[in-house]
Amino acid sequence: MLWIAVTITLQVACIVHVFRYGRNTAWVMAIAFLPMIGVAAYFIVEIMPNLSRDRRLRQVKANIADSIDPERRVREGRDAVEFSDTIANRMEYGDALLARDRYDQALEQYRIAERKSPHADRTIGMLIAEAAYEAGLVGDALAALDRLPETTSQSEHDRRDLLRAKVAELDGRRGDALALYRRIVERAPGDEVRCRIAAILIADGDKTGARTVLNEVEMRKKRTPPAMLKANAEMYDWAKRMLAELG
Repeated sequence: MLWIAVTITLQVACIVHVFRYGRNTAWVMAIAFLPMIGVAAYFIVEIMPNLSRDRRLRQVKANIADSIDPERRVREGRDAVEFSDTIANRMEYGDALLARDRYDQALEQYRIAERKSPHADRTIGMLIAEAAYEAGLVGDALAALDRLPETTSQSEHDRRDLLRAKVAELDGRRGDALALYRRIVERAPGDEVRCRIAAILIADGDKTGARTVLNEVEMRKKRTPPAMLKANAEMYDWAKRMLAELG
């Protein structure tokens, strides 16, 4: 009985797939009258070739591969650069190094990419600034930000201000950081900026202000997508813990 139920379920799933994705309806007869042969043939011919083009599946496969072999992307990036030393390959190599927290090495690759570029590239410039910040190089990060081409994009301005604020915080200039965070907090996605504001307020002894901000974070969590909550679980756990400690 179980085998029959599984067979029928697979038949129904394949037939639904035929109509949902506009496949040849001749498949319906094959699936209905040749259950396992029809289902297997349909999977091989119509479904399997499209799996490699599914972005989500590719990402899952990439994540699994990275967990098994964390240095895979770094090796692939290095090999690509050795084969063809292009701007794009240097950036890919830098991204792979950045993902492995090898910030100094990533910064070197981004700087090489910048030297190869025929014009000032804001994407490369921002990557240099971010890698420098992660490496703890305050001066290099600020210099990279100052060299960035002008932009009329508000989101790009906010991204730059966020990094400037983080650099200022790293440099011990909490007042400057707080002013920048407050400037962008209502436009910044997620709750990183709010949590950073709360951390500065706690450090400055403003428990009331910090409590107000953290309460807002807790309220916003109810409307935050689960994927974002999971990706930022450590930050939200910190906010909840701090709120409890503040009373």
